[in-house]
Amino acid sequence: MATSLFKRSLALLSVAILAAALVFAIVGNSVMAAAYADANAKSLVRSAQALVAALPENELRDSKAGAAFARAAASSGFRVTLIAADGRVFADSEADPATMENHGSRPEVAAALAGRASSARRKSSTLGEELSYAAAPVRSAAGGPVQGVLRIALHVPTLDRALERSRWALVTAALAFAAAAFVAAASFSRMTAKPLAALAEAARAYGSNASSSPDSASRAIRRDAPEEMRVLADTLDAMAAEIGARVSAAAAQGREFEAILDAMAEAVIALDSNLVITIANPAARALFPEEGKLVGRGLLEATRSSALQEAAADCLASGERSAIETALYLPSERFFQALAAPLRGDGSPMATDSRGNLDAASGAVEGAVGVVLVLGDITELRRLERVRRDFVANVSHELRTPVQLVKGFAEALRSELLGAESLGEGGSGDPEQADHFLDIIERNTARMESLISDLLSLASLEREGREWLSAERTAIGPILEAAREAILPKAQERGTELIVECDEGLAAKVDPGLLEQALVNLIDNAVKYSPPDKVVRIGAKAEGGLLVVEVRDQGIGIPSRDLPRIFERFYRVDKARSRELGGTGLGLAIVRHIAIAHGGEVSVESWEGEGSAFRMRLPLD
Repeated sequence: MATSLFKRSLALLSVAILAAALVFAIVGNSVMAAAYADANAKSLVRSAQALVAALPENELRDSKAGAAFARAAASSGFRVTLIAADGRVFADSEADPATMENHGSRPEVAAALAGRASSARRKSSTLGEELSYAAAPVRSAAGGPVQGVLRIALHVPTLDRALERSRWALVTAALAFAAAAFVAAASFSRMTAKPLAALAEAARAYGSNASSSPDSASRAIRRDAPEEMRVLADTLDAMAAEIGARVSAAAAQGREFEAILDAMAEAVIALDSNLVITIANPAARALFPEEGKLVGRGLLEATRSSALQEAAADCLASGERSAIETALYLPSERFFQALAAPLRGDGSPMATDSRGNLDAASGAVEGAVGVVLVLGDITELRRLERVRRDFVANVSHELRTPVQLVKGFAEALRSELLGAESLGEGGSGDPEQADHFLDIIERNTARMESLISDLLSLASLEREGREWLSAERTAIGPILEAAREAILPKAQERGTELIVECDEGLAAKVDPGLLEQALVNLIDNAVKYSPPDKVVRIGAKAEGGLLVVEVRDQGIGIPSRDLPRIFERFYRVDKARSRELGGTGLGLAIVRHIAIAHGGEVSVESWEGEGSAFRMRLPLD
């Protein structure tokens, strides 16, 4: 860097110096030549006038005398020409006057004939060489008429040779000036290049964060550096410290912002003014994994939701927050609460008041340049709301019927008893009818008791979860046998055979009571929904660190459309038959929650007209 800067500055200064020296030499030569020519012209004129003063009177009348004078005057180094008043050459020191043309039209001669001494420079038509001329008028007496002209001439090469020495002196002075200026330029370039190179290196170190010292630039400048360089170094250090502090603050803020985004369960998507995704947090990327990289893609392309696209476009256009509820298919249907907020020019969300309107004092007047979308998953909330509605409706429906039956038959029984009492011992009260009424009351009371018991069990499982477990390592075979014995009387009534298949010595850490309750519910359903004289198989085995408990029947099966909801409470495939068989609609929901409480799951496979297979997969430990 230093070498490059030094060479470049030195080269530029050298070119400038040489150009200045050349201009100085050219202009100096021109000025000197002009001054020299002017001085010589004046000197020639004075010499011509001096020769006129020494010219005898008869020289212009006697050609021989004139020629002799011309030759004598030529010894001074000049060419001397005597010209008569009519322009005829009378005598010449270097040429035969007879061969010379009339000189009356020559500028210097014409001026001298007019009474003025004059000079000129041109190529001689007689000698064919460039000469410098000076002519002076010759008068018969002081103030008298012009009798002729005396002209002297000097060869220009002779003048140039006299000027050559001056030119060399001028060139030598120009070269000396150039050399001195070059040395000064080299010193100046070196003096400025080194500090500048040091400042550049310090700036590069600051830019690449290679130097952590706050005074790198100041220490890089030598003490003998120019004061301006030291001031520049101090300024650079102060600026670097300020920028470093701001960069550190921005980096910390960026890390904090990134940590907040990464920790958010909601999907956060930032969009530019063209609704192209610029930021997507992990929750958003997990929400649309099949769409690949989200950043750089359009919102509609990435989410395939026209509702989100419309909400973001409206927010960008109006500059106001908006919230919508929408469904996304990812691939199953999920419900989201989507909040769209405008972004200011600095990338931060625009401040709004309590009603969601923009606060102009916050800088929102700059206009929205983007949108932030926050997607909150409310699928579970919607499911729970639906479950709550269904629960209230189903409990009300399930309890209303037995309560009405109990109430009605209790009133009928009372009427029957009152009628018998009024008739006395010879009354006509029917004991069989009263017994029938009592059977109905007892059966519906048992149904309500079973429903309430199932509701309490389900509520406890949902509220306490695994904390309700009394898990211990237990042999699985006896649990299966106990569940079989509990349902065996009902199975024998229908001619259903219950077969237990369990690996010998199979044990797992489970709650025996809950596992038996789940199996009783599954076996009871299998017996209820199987035709007479069929087989229900109850099995358990260890598979991949899991305890797999299966109840397989040969019943009517479950339609495929009902399989996803079969474990919901109060959900029945055949509601009329279920109530007829005394079901509460909560058995499979209890099985599901018992499996979840053990850290496992329950699933079902079913084939209409062939039977169903319910499987519980629980951790062995």
